[in-house]
Amino acid sequence: MSRWIMHVDMDAFFASVEQHRNHPELAGRPVCVGHDPKGGNGRGVVRAASYEARAKGIHSGMPVSQAYRLCPDATFVNGEFESYGIAADEFMEVLREYADGGRVRRASIDEAYIEVTEGVEIFGSPRNLASWIQDSIWHDAKLPCSIGAAPSMSVAKVATGMNKPRGITVVGPDPLDVLKFLEPLPVTAINGIGRKTSERLEKFDITTLGQIQRMTIPELWPAMGRGSTWLYHRARGIDERPLIDNGPRVRKSISKDRTFMEDVEPGAIEYLHETLGKMCGRIGEKLQTKALRFKTVTVKMRFSDYSTIQRSKSIPVETDSPDVLQRMAVEIFDHRRDQEKSIRLVGVKVSGLREASEQLCLTEFL
Repeated sequence: MSRWIMHVDMDAFFASVEQHRNHPELAGRPVCVGHDPKGGNGRGVVRAASYEARAKGIHSGMPVSQAYRLCPDATFVNGEFESYGIAADEFMEVLREYADGGRVRRASIDEAYIEVTEGVEIFGSPRNLASWIQDSIWHDAKLPCSIGAAPSMSVAKVATGMNKPRGITVVGPDPLDVLKFLEPLPVTAINGIGRKTSERLEKFDITTLGQIQRMTIPELWPAMGRGSTWLYHRARGIDERPLIDNGPRVRKSISKDRTFMEDVEPGAIEYLHETLGKMCGRIGEKLQTKALRFKTVTVKMRFSDYSTIQRSKSIPVETDSPDVLQRMAVEIFDHRRDQEKSIRLVGVKVSGLREASEQLCLTEFL
């Protein structure tokens, strides 16, 4: 029985969450996750771009002002990292349903490896199974993804990037098929080969994996040193690492941000307190749903001049009380806000999370 590994990678993950989960009305439109470009005069960078926006030349890390000039019709959304974490948990759970033994190896928030040797036997072919997984992720998590299937983790990772978005690429188990697939690709196709390493290899006129396939480890040593054996094997698709489940994502914090459509005057304290209260209520609901307690509260404030401050306060004993959370958030906000500046954004974050067990009394601490 041939071994089969799949690498599943969400397509334009942050932007897709905004398009298909948070704002379905934006599906099919150019979307950028980033600050309001203010007609080309805004500050900040694009954190993620949908494929429709990428078609206009926009990419992550680009200033929002430049992105606006490239595509004035693009929709810019600030994004909420908490929603991305929830989406990631959902599609990872789908993968567990199809992975042999339920083992999922998270590679990042938006990609993972699963071993499907047994699943391929059931579904008849890796392509059939990959198509089924794609449909399940779309149905259950409302997210598009691309999948690479191959006999090893490293080759599956390369395969995923060949047909994005919503692509499926299968590399057969025959070692000759693997060599042929990798041969024409640039050295940067291998995960772990970045700009600096590729530049060093280029000084030795090594630019493709096919060139490395035709070399020996001693011939590769002047360019790669102790990494020569590793690259020698990766260029040939040799990767016998076992797929080990690295467990569910460990939640380190829960946060909510609110960017106001218009800057809020510093004197509108009741409105600002009400906004903080609503965010704390939503965080409190999430804490209780997830059976988590917090120890630290952080309040973020961004002013009209885009200056930003964050201030935190911790308590001796963890709690999940939304009243305690709101009281702490308001206290931090009132103590640290600049009373001369209008406010553009406020945010609340809880951290120091632990699973809830026995509820402790906090009255002696607060």
